[in-house]
Amino acid sequence: MVADASPTRPISVFDSDGHVLEPRAAWRDLPDAHAVEIVRDERGLDHVIVGGEEIFWASLGHMGSPGTDVGTRAPLELEQAQAGAFDPAARLVDMDAEGIDVVVLYPTIGLGAWGITAPGTAVAFARAYNDWLASYCATAPDRLRGAAMVPFQDPAAAVTELRRAATDLGFVAAFVRPNPCNGRTLADPAFEPFWAAAEELGLAVGVHEGLQPAVPHLASTRRPTNALLQHAASHTFEQMFAFAQLATCGVMERHPGLRWVFLESGGGWMPYWLGRLDHHVKTYGAYAPGMRLTPSEYFRRQCWVSFEIDEDHFAALAPLVGTDRIVWGSDYPHADSTFPGAVDELQEAIAPLTEADRDRIVRANGLALYGLDVTGARRAS
Repeated sequence: MVADASPTRPISVFDSDGHVLEPRAAWRDLPDAHAVEIVRDERGLDHVIVGGEEIFWASLGHMGSPGTDVGTRAPLELEQAQAGAFDPAARLVDMDAEGIDVVVLYPTIGLGAWGITAPGTAVAFARAYNDWLASYCATAPDRLRGAAMVPFQDPAAAVTELRRAATDLGFVAAFVRPNPCNGRTLADPAFEPFWAAAEELGLAVGVHEGLQPAVPHLASTRRPTNALLQHAASHTFEQMFAFAQLATCGVMERHPGLRWVFLESGGGWMPYWLGRLDHHVKTYGAYAPGMRLTPSEYFRRQCWVSFEIDEDHFAALAPLVGTDRIVWGSDYPHADSTFPGAVDELQEAIAPLTEADRDRIVRANGLALYGLDVTGARRAS
């Protein structure tokens, strides 16, 4: 059976955070100075080296195999992963099986690009990834939507690549990491032109964490840790700090039309964090002169957060966050995602909510975040 390449009805299920697993072919045209090499060690882990710098290590096959216990399974080759991770036709079949109409796509290996230190390599790597992702999305451009990689190692080049992604490639978002990039945080003044361009172009910005040794994170300390603790802590702690920086250091104040989403770290932290930050404004507000609203007001004006379908208190927390500020992402095809059955699990998690709220979380909020209409077409920015 051939998957339907474009929705024939208004969108009913919108996936705000899906992933691709980049095949080796995505990097084949990079010049030698920026070449990508994947080396497997004696434990079966794949080390991705870009321009001589290691940016990512994992069992790549597991990164594209939903429901995998990565600590116990034998390693898999990249090509043994779920086919839809790198084959768009297979992806459409899987989307149809789940009942997903449209997905916005983020990388896997590419999440390690934040750890590249050479600006020229970062620019070449981002362009190669975006070109490959555009070709993947071209199979069904109304259903497969891209989030661009942008080389923050070179702020001016990041603006150039953002404009190319919006105007030439048809992407609906760009993604950034919450972590520092070459010593600069998201609130660094060097990135002001980028935020202004994203606001002008009407592209959403997805803040997306991903645990890789090459990228500094708040859980990489001298205190005892393990992979379980680092993965759990880095995702949430980095997102909390990134949101706080963007809100309290004036970035959101200066760019009121820019849409942000905080992805793949759960959403249960958001009501606590908004309350704590707002409370601090009463005593410490003078230290944040660029902030005219409270952090919770910035969030409700221009931000969204994704909840995980297995968060036990999802339905109870949803009203505290605002049911118009929550999106859902499948995280397909990563090891800790659910396939098949993700949409069924989502519907079960939100069953206690009203029909209108369920529709917002499953569909309408994602469309609003990414600036799309009910058919998935881009709205004029």
